[in-house]
Amino acid sequence: MVLRLPGAMSLEDLSPEWAFGGSSGAGVRVAVVDSGVEAGHPALEGCVDEGAGVAVEMDAGGEPRIVSGPHGDSFGHGTACAGIIHAIAPQARITSVKVLGPGLVGKAAAFSRGLGWAIEAGFDVVNLSLGTTRRDWALAFYELCDQAYFRNTVVVTAANNVERVSYPSMFGSVVSVACNLATDPLRYHWNPDPPTELLARGIDVAVPWKGGGWIRSTGNSYAAPHIAAIAALVKSKHPELRPFQLKTVLWATAANVREAGERAAPAGRLSRIMHPATVASARATSALGALPGGQPLARKPPR
Repeated sequence: MVLRLPGAMSLEDLSPEWAFGGSSGAGVRVAVVDSGVEAGHPALEGCVDEGAGVAVEMDAGGEPRIVSGPHGDSFGHGTACAGIIHAIAPQARITSVKVLGPGLVGKAAAFSRGLGWAIEAGFDVVNLSLGTTRRDWALAFYELCDQAYFRNTVVVTAANNVERVSYPSMFGSVVSVACNLATDPLRYHWNPDPPTELLARGIDVAVPWKGGGWIRSTGNSYAAPHIAAIAALVKSKHPELRPFQLKTVLWATAANVREAGERAAPAGRLSRIMHPATVASARATSALGALPGGQPLARKPPR
């Protein structure tokens, strides 16, 4: 049997204008698996579906359990990621899946359960600005990310900030992201030397933080939500796209792919795992992977 398609696009059609021009992220649901999200932060402007959020807690027997309902941000990191997504895709709905506690640490079992919940709930995009370096959890995350892929959920992950393998950023079913040198939130690059596939803004980024404030910080954690937000824009405009198609769109609309053959600004240099510029600036390392720190600034956005 031959399946006939009503129509198909060519690679020449995959321009940024076609991909996400005019899109606001409307109709797209994004899960932020992190330290929680401060839903009332002014920068989020009511985009968080607070009542639908979940926190993963470890019970007395050491097993993860889902606790539904509103919760806060234990650190500020999840609020930062949500703020980046909202700034780029303002009409996307964000839901918090809290798996990290104070000190930005948590159990791989909680992380796995939270990611599994987000996949089962059918989110369009899942942002993972965290990972585990524990190889004994690699297969579990591999299977979860395959489930997401086949269920039409796009999983965007941050590469480790230090030169060490972390999961699930190493898997082909996810979109793995590290930093580039861009200041434009929509300027990202394709990395021809995977497993990290895309490079996005993540250096000296002003982000909302716990307590209604802001910080300026650096890390692959902040590059990932830039791509998650762009994925939300694309999904909003083209909801029929499957994860592999969306990856192709991200490749085709990357700045260095579009500018190939022209004299363009260098994208920066990337190791096989992470952007070296993030090594010196990464301050805090969680039990799940390396995550950035930052200095608190004023309660209004830094300029």
